[in-house]
Amino acid sequence: MTTHPVPSPSDPHNLLAMRRALVRHVRREQRGAWFPLLVFAAVRFGAAPVVRYGQGDHTVGDLPPAMWYWPVALVLAYVAISWFYLRRSDRLGLGTRVGPYLALGVVLAVLVTVYVAWTALHPGFLAALHGPSPVGLFFNTVVSPAGTIGLALLLLARIERSWPLLAVTCGYLVVMLGSGDRPDPSPWGFLPSLLLGGGVLLLGGVGLGLLQRFQGRSAA
Repeated sequence: MTTHPVPSPSDPHNLLAMRRALVRHVRREQRGAWFPLLVFAAVRFGAAPVVRYGQGDHTVGDLPPAMWYWPVALVLAYVAISWFYLRRSDRLGLGTRVGPYLALGVVLAVLVTVYVAWTALHPGFLAALHGPSPVGLFFNTVVSPAGTIGLALLLLARIERSWPLLAVTCGYLVVMLGSGDRPDPSPWGFLPSLLLGGGVLLLGGVGLGLLQRFQGRSAA
């Protein structure tokens, strides 16, 4: 009869391995970025009719309806994301660290909305950055309401320590920057950029959801 030594529970190496396994398990359970990605994909797709038909002469508070869509949609999106993480935290019994992400997202949405509204009412404001130059395209993309989604997702990727989320976010930002240098004067010229950006978020959300489910089954 052959016997194998059983590691002692008090062995330092065993305790360290158990701690690392527990940390990996907790981090995996805390991740839920697939939901924000799907929510923001819906926000991007929902902007299509508003941008197309909300740029006319009808204004709300001296601003076209299209400019009111983003602050309302983004705030509602962050409310839904907060509800999701809080409900998930109660169900799993694990705390989440998405508070800084939610705070940054709301602050960016408010600041960019103020900036966009101000430049709409004062076209000469920072006129040098509104031209077709690479710097202007980069600046206008980053400070756009849709661009703030990617900036906030970068922080969420850091909080959840998720390389897949970082890859999706970088892909989204690259699509946003790449589509900014292809102006189209047609009424639906914005649609390719919107579909590409929303598509990246949608596919990323579905992919992260499937990945998390697979990892959960593998760990079971």
